[in-house]
Amino acid sequence: MNTTMKVGLVLSGGGAKGAYHVGVLKALRELGTRIDAVSGASIGALNGGILASAPSLDVAIERLELLWGRLSKESPLSMKVPGYLSLLVAAGLRLNGATAALGAVHAARALADKLDIELPEWLDAMGEGVLDDQPLQRYMDEFLVSDDLSRGLPLYVSLYRSGGGLQDLVLALGAELGFTDTPDSEFIHVQSICDDAKRKQILLASAAIPLLFRSRSLAGQRYSDGGQGGWQTMQGNTPITPLLEAGCNLVIVTHLSDGSLWSRQRFPDATVLEIRPQQSLARATGPLAGARDLLGFDPEKIPSWIEQGYRDTLHCVGRVMMAQQSRNELRASEDALVAVEGESMRADKTLEDAMARLK
Repeated sequence: MNTTMKVGLVLSGGGAKGAYHVGVLKALRELGTRIDAVSGASIGALNGGILASAPSLDVAIERLELLWGRLSKESPLSMKVPGYLSLLVAAGLRLNGATAALGAVHAARALADKLDIELPEWLDAMGEGVLDDQPLQRYMDEFLVSDDLSRGLPLYVSLYRSGGGLQDLVLALGAELGFTDTPDSEFIHVQSICDDAKRKQILLASAAIPLLFRSRSLAGQRYSDGGQGGWQTMQGNTPITPLLEAGCNLVIVTHLSDGSLWSRQRFPDATVLEIRPQQSLARATGPLAGARDLLGFDPEKIPSWIEQGYRDTLHCVGRVMMAQQSRNELRASEDALVAVEGESMRADKTLEDAMARLK
């Protein structure tokens, strides 16, 4: 009995290294791969939104190439003063009136979350995140077609319940050092959200790196970067679970970190193809090199990440997909031979019956 193949694609998080996903998609198109559902974390959620809303893989790649070309020339990162003040206060500095003002902002946000009402954006953005996400919102409005997303490829994104940027960062640091693990991320099926504005808020929440971008309030709870969940196993940053639950029987998983701790062995019943960097994705050197790559939206890094994603995909997936294609062609030939043999047997029987009537 033949089982219909349903292919899922996992786009992991990694900031500016998300340009790698463009090369992945270009290689998958070249290999003739059909994508039936997509999941993403952080930058993978934003790339996944553009992929899911496009009418075809060709159009998705065209939009993503245009977007990342723009990002390499016009960084989406810009400092905002209230967020900078928040960072100073969190570090223990006491500016005249700053602590009290930011305390009032946090109290107003907590009350709004409890009542499930939205604060004015300028107020909700105060005191959280040193970077302004307005540029990201503008790019999303330009490249993600909301009406098409509602009827596009099923899209799942990971979200992390935030306790505040500083607390989230401390928990992640503790997990990185092996003292504890962060709580698991949650997964949301984007098309199940009817409101267009809320769908965009979900995508922005998934990409809200703590202390850099503000979290988002959804159903009375604040959410931020989905890649923080289950830190030690990359549970949130590699959201394969919703695709398996949706019935995908082949899942292609991308990684944007060298030596990712995510393991396919945790999913023994799943057929998984992994795309892992064959060479380091690091481009920056020296102090805070990882952070500089995370935020490295520049014309030197982005094209190289796209090219590496393309080459790595051909290396990791190409041989498997071509072998599968050969098996499919062999199976089709076998089916055709069985059909021909069946026709031959029926013809022989017809001839035998005709000769019997002539006797």
